[in-house]
Amino acid sequence: MLGVFAKSMSCAVFLCAAWTSIFPYSADACPPQQSRIEDRINQPETPKKKVPKVPKRTVWNLDGGVFFTTDGHLENGSCFRLSGQLTAGDFFDGLRRVDTDEGTTYWLHNKPVTEFPDELLVTFHLLDFPCSRDLKDTAARPPLTAELVSTLRLHFYWKDGVALGPVDGSKRVAASVTRLTPYAQQAAEELAPRFQWNYTFTVQSAGVPITDDLVLIIETEDHKIAARTAARL
Repeated sequence: MLGVFAKSMSCAVFLCAAWTSIFPYSADACPPQQSRIEDRINQPETPKKKVPKVPKRTVWNLDGGVFFTTDGHLENGSCFRLSGQLTAGDFFDGLRRVDTDEGTTYWLHNKPVTEFPDELLVTFHLLDFPCSRDLKDTAARPPLTAELVSTLRLHFYWKDGVALGPVDGSKRVAASVTRLTPYAQQAAEELAPRFQWNYTFTVQSAGVPITDDLVLIIETEDHKIAARTAARL
């Protein structure tokens, strides 16, 4: 039945087309033909409006200066933690670093900044520190003593990309030593004393681009690097 019905429908369409060539056209006589599927597919679509891309923007707050930290070790087995801060009066108060797709800029009170002030202040601490946080590591190690610290040498460098250059001048303006309190108070007399060394240096920075990093390197007597870190803005 379905095949016959489909055939009769096709004949009806043919006859209707034939009648229109003989008799006057009437809208009621023949229904309008529908558009073909391929015609509908090939019709151009209305172009969609592109949503404007919002540029990526990250703002870093540099209030209080720049902080740095790293761990160091000596050939005799002693280990230490080096941490500190880079300041310059009120220069860092309100200083912002802005990272965008176009690059990095620095702003202080809505004004662009491209260079450091004439002088920076570097304060850091050299702390007798465990070589490993693994509680299963029970190997004995010698403590960091004043004699060992006196053999170390500190160097400052400016780092631009991968290139290192010496600073124009630096000067130590303060130094002190603090004895650390052991966790086991009852065994304080049996444990070797451990200390923290505190230093403050001034570093000449007139004309230095603010994009440069201040690198601190601590070397041993035989010029081997014991610790290295950088103050990055």
